[in-house]
Amino acid sequence: MSKTKKIILFRHKLAHIAEIIVDTNILNSGFSRGCSMNNCNGRCCRDGVLLDVKDKEKILANAPMIQKAMELQQEKDPSKWFDERIEPDTDFPSGRCDGTAVAGGCCVFLNSKGLCTLQAVSMENGMGKDALKPFYCFAYPLTLEEGVLTVYDPEFSERPECCMAVYQGEQSILDICREELEFILGLDGMKEFEEMYAGYKLQAALNQEA
Repeated sequence: MSKTKKIILFRHKLAHIAEIIVDTNILNSGFSRGCSMNNCNGRCCRDGVLLDVKDKEKILANAPMIQKAMELQQEKDPSKWFDERIEPDTDFPSGRCDGTAVAGGCCVFLNSKGLCTLQAVSMENGMGKDALKPFYCFAYPLTLEEGVLTVYDPEFSERPECCMAVYQGEQSILDICREELEFILGLDGMKEFEEMYAGYKLQAALNQEA
């Protein structure tokens, strides 16, 4: 992250984090003209994801509904859905996280079409697509690391048509990840982010002219 003055968001919705520091990589990222999160192929989900223990409990409470929606090759035994290695982590509301298990080379909740069974079940039952899907799954490619809002960029994400930043990209993070930002920050936090982003870009333009 840049060593310049910290950019902090105060009006976000995450009660377990007092101040969210914004990584300037997010503000400087550009994306290709055809880039869209709708072009996701699910590769980012294959290795499983960390989730809050409260989200885990919610998933298990809806196990029958999830099992019914799973494909034949998916693991339907709820006792095998998670790593069962609970660890402390302040980036999660409860302060504790576990991980989704990997079976057959992908997250247990990922189907053959590269779609999340948890999101599909939520939408089919009128619950909202984020009702069961873990926070950091929905937020991807954005993430929080010790209270810093940043872009998760593993080696396998070399997909400029989806969420990979490119040199001199024509689209901004607001164009590509508006839904994810609003999900993380809430409406008031999103407004603060937009104001901060506009000010940051204006200052960058002025610095170039100086």
